[in-house]
Amino acid sequence: MHIDSYFCLSKFDLRDADYVIYGIPYDATQSFKPGSRFAPTAIREASWNIEEFSHYFNYDLSEVRLHDAGNVNCDGSFLEIAKRVEEFTSKIDCTPIALGGEHSVSVAAARKFRNATFLVLDAHFDLRDEFDGDKFNHACTTRRIYESGMNVVIAGVRSGPAEEVEFVKKNGISFFYAWDFDADKIAREIEGDVYLSIDMDVFDPAYAPGVSTPEPFGISPIQFLKLLEKISSSIVAFDIVEVVPDACRITSALAAKLIFETIAAIEKTKI
Repeated sequence: MHIDSYFCLSKFDLRDADYVIYGIPYDATQSFKPGSRFAPTAIREASWNIEEFSHYFNYDLSEVRLHDAGNVNCDGSFLEIAKRVEEFTSKIDCTPIALGGEHSVSVAAARKFRNATFLVLDAHFDLRDEFDGDKFNHACTTRRIYESGMNVVIAGVRSGPAEEVEFVKKNGISFFYAWDFDADKIAREIEGDVYLSIDMDVFDPAYAPGVSTPEPFGISPIQFLKLLEKISSSIVAFDIVEVVPDACRITSALAAKLIFETIAAIEKTKI
């Protein structure tokens, strides 16, 4: 099988695309397992082993108008990288799909979509004001998003200090523990468009062992598909973050498959 360095569905120029994939290979603040800077390449490689027909959504992805724009330059500080991401997303009219990198990249990737609901699937609240002296640490992502004024919904969470639980309750942030992951209930918390952020540690380590901060008692990929059925018509952009490529390539394969299925779900709503 021929494997190229771009996502396998990429068959169109940017000006003709309905979707654009771009990588943000940044992992400067990861506090446990580093390596998510290698994820964009690993996810692209894994995509070549996935069939273009979605059986779950009964949709053929072979004619999806997708462009792979490569990676954002991640030299310099986080704010410099964020500025490059914002400059890139400001110039495109199609649906962007960002490949992290650590979860902090979502702060930059979601900035264009301030009026959307930030639906984040994550094992962690990521609501610390700062971590290791850094306000743009991966553990602060959802806090920065919330402060930007976006409506925030957190699903699949099962880890974090008591202070973060107090913060969500005090500020009325909707959240769902992994053991209370209910597609209908989550969908009812959505307001308008959705920016979907998928931290791969939302999945149980049995499904996604290659992540920066694995956490037991996670959700299954099937639960994710059930949620997609409910929210796909509202998704305007999404990202997949925190993959740390593992030796068996399990997690990068799941990440690539999630991209296929999310696009299929969105396209199916247009028929």
